[in-house]
Amino acid sequence: MPAELTDDPEKAAHDLTEHGYCLLECPLEESRFRALRDRLEQVRSQEREDGTGYIYDGDNQRVFSLLNKGIEFEELVQEPTVLRLMEEVLGYNFLLSSTHANIAGPGGASMYLHADQTFCRAPWPPYALVANSMWMLDDFTPDNGATRIVPGSHRWGRQPDYLGGEGNHPTVPVCAPAGSVMVFDGRLWHQTGENTTEGQYRRGILNYYCRGYVRQQQNFFVGLDPAVLDRATPRMRRLLGWENYLSLGMLDGLP
Repeated sequence: MPAELTDDPEKAAHDLTEHGYCLLECPLEESRFRALRDRLEQVRSQEREDGTGYIYDGDNQRVFSLLNKGIEFEELVQEPTVLRLMEEVLGYNFLLSSTHANIAGPGGASMYLHADQTFCRAPWPPYALVANSMWMLDDFTPDNGATRIVPGSHRWGRQPDYLGGEGNHPTVPVCAPAGSVMVFDGRLWHQTGENTTEGQYRRGILNYYCRGYVRQQQNFFVGLDPAVLDRATPRMRRLLGWENYLSLGMLDGLP
């Protein structure tokens, strides 16, 4: 059976281990969720209008470096329920690797099938190096580009064999109402689905995390707006990498 939408962290953790993903009911108050969705729509529209938007595969769009584009996104990467699940997968003092929006536009093509830790050479260790969370800002449906997955593929410990035809492995859509959160193991094979609608944008935010000794996808030390760091909570500073991971990250040999 596929993972079911739940508000029980224990059930979610079980599904994450068993299926490679889980589905959480919206952990945000309705007002916070509306503010988050409104802010992303403002940024998405502005980047299209001013010509800085990253548009690809038809009308699909990515919005990068969200921490620099609204305090709503800063709050989102620190959401406690999702972080609890990330610790289940990634262990002690994991980091935020990147945060960006993935928007499937009408007529947008599907993405190639992949796992999020394909940067790691084979053989993969028997545990995840990274994990992801997809915040669904719209209903995710089979028609509007819902994330598609190969359930259980996180147990295979490798990326798809594209030469062997596994890039076309059958997938299933992960469908849930707006506000839901899909947390998934970095070894799980997945892809953005094709958006076959005529007028629906399927908006999602991907908050991507990694183990404390893995290089982050986004270079926060160089690219982060200083104002974000100035107001960062202790939790945020840890997620960004401003704390040691055991003996890693020292200054002049001292913690």
